[in-house]
Amino acid sequence: MDTFSDSLNLVLASFAPVWEAVNENLENSGSVVRGILHSSDIPDPDILVFPEAFATGVSMDESMSSPAVSGQILAWMKEVSRLASCAVAGSVIVTEKGRRYNRFYFVEPSGAVSAYDKRHLYFGQESMNFTPGASARLFSYKGWKIMPGICFDMRFPIWSRNTPDDPYDLYLNVANWPASRRSAADILLKARAIENVSYAAICTRSGSDPLMAYDGQSSVVNHRGRVRSHTCDIQGTPVCFAVLDKSELVRYRQAFPVLNQRD
Repeated sequence: MDTFSDSLNLVLASFAPVWEAVNENLENSGSVVRGILHSSDIPDPDILVFPEAFATGVSMDESMSSPAVSGQILAWMKEVSRLASCAVAGSVIVTEKGRRYNRFYFVEPSGAVSAYDKRHLYFGQESMNFTPGASARLFSYKGWKIMPGICFDMRFPIWSRNTPDDPYDLYLNVANWPASRRSAADILLKARAIENVSYAAICTRSGSDPLMAYDGQSSVVNHRGRVRSHTCDIQGTPVCFAVLDKSELVRYRQAFPVLNQRD
């Protein structure tokens, strides 16, 4: 049974994957996890988040989405979740029935796995090589409802529209958001939070790949669009963290029931 927690410790690791180097990325990610768990600055995570395609980069190489590789990454996420006693989230490129998806996995310490496939594929190679997801999803964890998104999804507000009857509490986006479009990410994140009266977070990678440079500026904002996160360095990886308050969110929704007037 899902337990309830009024506060939620959200930790976002802006990991910089080495292009198509799965074993190296999992080893380096594991080192970052150990640094987070031993840090006196970061609260013990309830949810530990990695960026989009954190173990491979957003590669078009079919071998990077093979069942063996995607299964290895998911097994790693399950093991980290079990050992750290927290949920672990991030996206993995998978092949299923001959189609490739950019899949958001949400893994719980019990071993339970929830998944969402990226709906809005970026122009060019991603849209030509991947299949868009068919439906939005909501995950539930410790009494919190979470709306997952992957990178480009954040530009499409109708896809993540909240409802007053059973609203989600956190919009969680994992991304490879380019540094050159950082200002857009900041605006969009705040917009998703304000219009949906929820917390909103983006976990984006650092470093670079063959096409882009990334600044690792992950962030968490509250329902007013105010930044609520702090960042520190763990073994060269920017790690962003925030404590989310459910009671504060509920009180605000009751005092300002703007979701009731949605179109």
